[in-house]
Amino acid sequence: MAEHFLTKSPFDRAQCLEYGAGLALESYAALHAALSQRLSPAVADLFAEPLISHGNDAAPGSVSWYTAHEGEGRPLKDLDDTEQARVSAILSRDLRAIRDLLGDAEEGTLVGAALHLAGSHTGDIWVVGGHPVLINWAMLPAGTGRDAASRAAHFAATLGRYLPMTAAPPITEGERSARLEKLAQASAEKPSLPSQSAQAADPGPAQTPSAAAVGGAAGTAPATAATPINAPPAVRRPIGALAWLPLVVLLLLAGAAVIWLLMPGTRIFPVERADIVDDAAAAEATSQINESLETRLAALRAALDGAQCRDDGTLLMPGGRTIEGLLPPVPGNPDDAPGKKAAADPISILPPDPARVQVPDRDPDDPGSTAIDSASLLDMIEARTVMVVARTAEGLSTGTGFFIAPELVVTNLHVVNGAPPGSVHVTSKSLGALQSAQVLKTEGPFTNTGTDFALLRVAGANARHFALLMPTNSLKLQSVIAAGYPGDVLRTDASFAALKSGDARAVPGLTVTDGTVNTEQSLTPGTLAIVHSAPISQGNSGGPLVDMCGRVIGVNTFVVHGNLRNLNFALSTQDLKRFVEGAGVTVDVTSQPCQPQILRPSAPQVASAPAETAPAQAPALPDFGLPDPDGN
Repeated sequence: MAEHFLTKSPFDRAQCLEYGAGLALESYAALHAALSQRLSPAVADLFAEPLISHGNDAAPGSVSWYTAHEGEGRPLKDLDDTEQARVSAILSRDLRAIRDLLGDAEEGTLVGAALHLAGSHTGDIWVVGGHPVLINWAMLPAGTGRDAASRAAHFAATLGRYLPMTAAPPITEGERSARLEKLAQASAEKPSLPSQSAQAADPGPAQTPSAAAVGGAAGTAPATAATPINAPPAVRRPIGALAWLPLVVLLLLAGAAVIWLLMPGTRIFPVERADIVDDAAAAEATSQINESLETRLAALRAALDGAQCRDDGTLLMPGGRTIEGLLPPVPGNPDDAPGKKAAADPISILPPDPARVQVPDRDPDDPGSTAIDSASLLDMIEARTVMVVARTAEGLSTGTGFFIAPELVVTNLHVVNGAPPGSVHVTSKSLGALQSAQVLKTEGPFTNTGTDFALLRVAGANARHFALLMPTNSLKLQSVIAAGYPGDVLRTDASFAALKSGDARAVPGLTVTDGTVNTEQSLTPGTLAIVHSAPISQGNSGGPLVDMCGRVIGVNTFVVHGNLRNLNFALSTQDLKRFVEGAGVTVDVTSQPCQPQILRPSAPQVASAPAETAPAQAPALPDFGLPDPDGN
């Protein structure tokens, strides 16, 4: 339902109000459905959707709140007076509509519980995109009694300011029934009220004393309701400043609408899209890449000049290591036999074969019999990377994502941007089939914020996930792997064609490319990017950039095309960590330098000289009946 992360608050079960066999907070789906069907989806969106983490001995419980409204959220109390007045009017209107459901036999007590707020010091009423949003609902402050009197006092200090009520909203069937009885009693007495109200509002012509006496004898309104004979003329009161508030608000809205219309990319002028990386940043990146390539070229030349080939066929670089960064095998040492694991230099002449690179791959949810000590880097990447498919108004959008938690996938915002709820799916060989994904939080677009992230939830996936590397040193010249589903490869993929035709179990093949880190560049004051040489293209967006130890070091996001070369950009894990932690998600991180572990290759096959044999006789030519050279 709600897709945009708002804030996070502590969770204390003792503060929560009950409903049915559980907590009212856990019945958000029922509350939202009731308000949507009985009132409107807009009213239902007044309540933020909770994602409850019950906590454990190591970490306290918390609630992450999500809203259907897009934009930055702020507590109502932090807004200026004009905006507070506007939002308060909307909140009062919605609460009045909700009040009519308090007597409902099915949902009345759930709605009543939801109208109690915890009263946190940061504020339980937030504003997102001009809409009021309630958090910490169905809760009471610690120490507040559950009795009607205590709750009535607390309600008057919170939502009662926007919805005055003589009693607290009902949370039990007894309170709901009592409320209905009071309403029925008030309705029975209601017919006498209009005449009294009308007489007080419009007493009519001035009555003489005798007329007033007759009225009193007849049992009508008391004589005090009549206008005195010599009543002074009414005094015209000046218009207060508050009366001008609606006009001021309308003028401000009209001015904002005009400014919006004049902005490029709205209604009057065509869109003027800013380049993701401007010319100056691209020039700086090119300069840094040229410097990196010159260093790389010098290393390759030195390796070429000083390389030696041993008798066993092993090619050694000047540093005494193989082209993959391994020390040469010691003859007769069983630990150096083919297929044995050995440590390699993280900066090798050529990236090692990812199928022979070994990385730890223990299942965090099953450390017992199914846990394995290591797996190939290629298998590890395959198990954690997914294809993201989003259907938008413009058609089908594909990209890449990867697991950072058993049910959580990271990708780029521009992969899923504009996709309505229920239209985002992921698939991979490890998942086995297309599965629905819910967009939990987004940040971007890059041109506005310098970031381009989206967090998805794949319910029940329980997938293995990557750890994020927080490097303490430069990553330049380190070998990396880019994994994804580039569109130019998918065009000829039969499984992708079957997937588009409706076969949910058809899984396209994952494409991996290798390269090295060229440079680390600050694209904006708050955005760090990694420029690398592993080729990526459209469809790789949101995919992982992985080092030789199986840690994610970046999120592949875009390519800057040049005349001589393309610049491949990945957003840093530092920015990714900040984004996901803002959604209340804890990820696995490490800062350990990479020490690749590689299986030694098979011994090279030495070609043997062929045995000497008698020269073969030339086959006899067939007789074509041609004359011989002598003319016979």
